[in-house]
Formats: sequence, C-alpha cells, structure tokens
Amino acid sequence: MKVILACGQFVPAAGGIRENTGHIRSLAKEAVSRRAGILVLPELCLCGYPPAAEARRWAVRPGGPEIALLCECARENAVALCFGFAELTPENVLHNSMGFMDSAGILRSVYRKVHLWVTEKEWATPGPGFEAMTAEGVRSGMWICYDTRFPEAARTLARSGATLGLVGSAWFGPAEEWELALRARALDNGMFVAGASVQGRFGDAPFRGASLIVDPHGRVLARAREGTEEVICAEYDDKAVASFRARVPLLSDLRPEAYA
Repeated sequence: MKVILACGQFVPAAGGIRENTGHIRSLAKEAVSRRAGILVLPELCLCGYPPAAEARRWAVRPGGPEIALLCECARENAVALCFGFAELTPENVLHNSMGFMDSAGILRSVYRKVHLWVTEKEWATPGPGFEAMTAEGVRSGMWICYDTRFPEAARTLARSGATLGLVGSAWFGPAEEWELALRARALDNGMFVAGASVQGRFGDAPFRGASLIVDPHGRVLARAREGTEEVICAEYDDKAVASFRARVPLLSDLRPEAYA
C-alpha cells in the first residue's frame, strides 16, 4: 500500500483556537492539492503551547465543538488529520494529547503524552501508554515531542505492528537533536516517521527544528524550513518497510529476556 504523507507547520496563536483552526484548514487544502491522504500537525497546534495558568482555559473535550470543526475540515477535504491539543477529559483531567481523525471526519483515536516535559508537568497528567491503530489502511501509532527521546515509545508501537509513526512536536532542544532522534526511531524499527514541528516561541524560549518525513532507513524524504508556515509531502510505501525488515530483522531478533 502507498499513501502520500504530509506534515504541516505554523506558528499557532496563543489560545486562539478559531484562528488556529483556520491555519489548519489552509494547510489541509494545500496537502490535498498535493494528493496527501494523511496530514500530521504539530503538538498543541489547536490552542498554542499553554502556560500552566492558561491550560485549563485553553483545553477542549474530544467530543466538543472545537474538535467537530476539525472533523468537518477532514471530511470536506477527504484527508485524515493528526493534530495536537490540550485535552480536558470528562473526569476534568488535563492531558497533552494528539487526536487522529480519518478522512470521513471521524475521530478514531486520542493519544495522551506519556513523557511530559518540565513545563507540561505543571498542568498535564501523563497518559497510560502507546497503542497502535489503523490510519487510512496503514498500521500506525502516535507519540509527542519528548517521547521521541525514549526509544521504548516507537519500539512499543512497532511491536504492535505499526509501520508508521505520527509525531507532533514543540521542540525546545537543539534542532539537530530533534532530527537525529526522529531518524533514529525510524531506523531502530524499520518504519516511516512523519514529524510535524510547531514554530514560534514559548515566552522567551524559541521552538526549534522543522517538520520531517523519514523512511525506514532513517533517510529524510522531506524537510520543511524552520520558521515558515508550510506543508511537506513524501510517499509511504509498505513495500519499503517489508524490504527493510526482511534485510534487518530487528523486531524478530529482539531478546527482551536479556534486557531486564
């Protein structure tokens, strides 16, 4: 199976859900004009990266009207969307989350960030784990930003059958570390990885790094320009995954009994 992957990046307005939804609509139209089937968007792109004092006010519920507008966007453009948002659960718990909605506009999965950065520990509760899903016919899994530095995140998804990682990021570290970590997770597991990186600043701290799409060999297929609003695209091909994993059988040669 083949599908065109897209990553979109922009500078989100702080707390500006309506304005940010407009950016997402624009990026979706651009992605579809380039025949993309899946558009990955950055961490917390729906609301902007929240200060702890604002997180609850900026948070939305998965079944709320804000997400419904994105469902409408996905349906109208016939493109799947993977997007970051501050989530408020029915139990009034806050999470740093990513949602995946299919091209019919149905919210299929919500991932809650497991490894929280220090600025997120002030407001978010970590999620329970990593779960693979089927995204437009491709076995996939989501993770967010700091999760990329933990090889166990992508490995857990790969062991559950994932051949594609969908990643949203708001990276505070050096840009070269973001790229190296993303490429390493692809190579570690013989999988494609599409990482969308938010642009702009959080207070005095700039977000670093640009969006990337990486193949199972760890090669960069597409790279955005840091500081721009743009869409990048590259092709996912499950034959490339099968070929890499046949040559380098990492997953079948794992020896978890030796890792205790």
